[in-house]
Amino acid sequence: MNKEDIIKLITNFDVETWKYPESDKLFEDMDIIYSIGKEVRQNKITNLNSIYDTLLAIMGMIRLKYGFERVLIDSNKELEFLKPLIDQIPINSDDIINQYQQVLSIYNDHVNQIKDTSFIKNNYENKGGKEGLYLTIESLKSLIEIDEYKALLDTNQINEILIDCIKLNNGATNLQKLGNKYKNIIEKIWHNSLTETIQKGKDFRILFSNIYGDTLTHQASLLRQRPIQSSCSLISSNLIATYSTGDRRIGFIYPKDSTLIMASAYDLGSNVFGEGVKNKEKGTSIVTPLALEKIGIKRTKEKGEDLYSSSCYNEVLVSGKPCGIALIGLGENDLNIEYEETQMLAEQMNLQIHYIDTLDYKDTLSESDKYYIAFHSIMSYLGITKEQLVQNNEESISLNNLLYKYIDKYKNQLADTFLTLKKEGRLNKDNMIQSMSNFIDFSELNTKRMWCKK
Repeated sequence: MNKEDIIKLITNFDVETWKYPESDKLFEDMDIIYSIGKEVRQNKITNLNSIYDTLLAIMGMIRLKYGFERVLIDSNKELEFLKPLIDQIPINSDDIINQYQQVLSIYNDHVNQIKDTSFIKNNYENKGGKEGLYLTIESLKSLIEIDEYKALLDTNQINEILIDCIKLNNGATNLQKLGNKYKNIIEKIWHNSLTETIQKGKDFRILFSNIYGDTLTHQASLLRQRPIQSSCSLISSNLIATYSTGDRRIGFIYPKDSTLIMASAYDLGSNVFGEGVKNKEKGTSIVTPLALEKIGIKRTKEKGEDLYSSSCYNEVLVSGKPCGIALIGLGENDLNIEYEETQMLAEQMNLQIHYIDTLDYKDTLSESDKYYIAFHSIMSYLGITKEQLVQNNEESISLNNLLYKYIDKYKNQLADTFLTLKKEGRLNKDNMIQSMSNFIDFSELNTKRMWCKK
């Protein structure tokens, strides 16, 4: 121990207190620390080890009296009884080390018992551009609220997490530095939380990268060529919300040991910590799966959407290679116009296909489901591919307009037919086409589709 160590300790603590609420009592107690520092500089104190321990106790008491620890105490009614115990201890007490240890032990015991963190409000809820900060606080709170997460923490970490939430709410800490602090815990949670296979009707939680736009094979090739990161949604047997065109819900599954770069409970858009990016608070690397899921479920219910075909998706950027392909549907198999191409894609890439039948998790069809059924049913009848449909010419535009009129008109009848065939165990493309021909006049569509057969 030398005097430079003590001077550095005092200097760092002085900077820390700049973020505390100002008060005359704080200034008075800090004067005691400054006086000790002055005597150390002037070599008037020789027992440096002893004075170092004393300073640590004094600084600890100042945190409990005026710092973020005091904000925590003031915010939680269960900790209010600590105030008189703390306030009665003078900073210049001759027994400050023992007194501090005693009150710190009581403080830690009660903080470790906290499970409900609702007393810590999130100042960033519904604030555009602050989505990362919002998710960070919710994820940190989940570390304490969820038993399987809390089991990974030690005594000191529980206090640190609560204090870090308060600091974040007050703009008094750096999000990227916090990411490094919690990196190991977050990685362990993700590895323990994700599944890589899906069994019919069983719980699952996967990273799903939707292959949307253009043709399935072309877009899949582009996704595989991304050199650094892939954009995924965290989906589970509790919530399926993805970025999608609506008529294609096919995507890559990423393994549980993928490196998590960052996430947002909303549309992240890009690597917001990249060079030249102005807003570094849209994403965060401090994210837990259950916090993401909880936010998504809340938003989906508020919008009145189906939990298994929601638009309230999250975005998780990961580095890794796909370990499978997921097809999210309603058990339609070959009725899906991209069924055969999905099988070929899986074979070419040596990946297993996992079917997610959302009807295993719910009792009724959403409007999105009805649209999905109608689209694939009518397209299967027409015998054309999505690639033919999206050609940007007069014929494809005309066919598109007519197709969506048919979807809007017949989606309820098609959905009923679909469910009946599924219940009878006869759901496939041929049976669906035969059934729908009984109540739909396809003459107009048949005329429009002829250009596709050329």
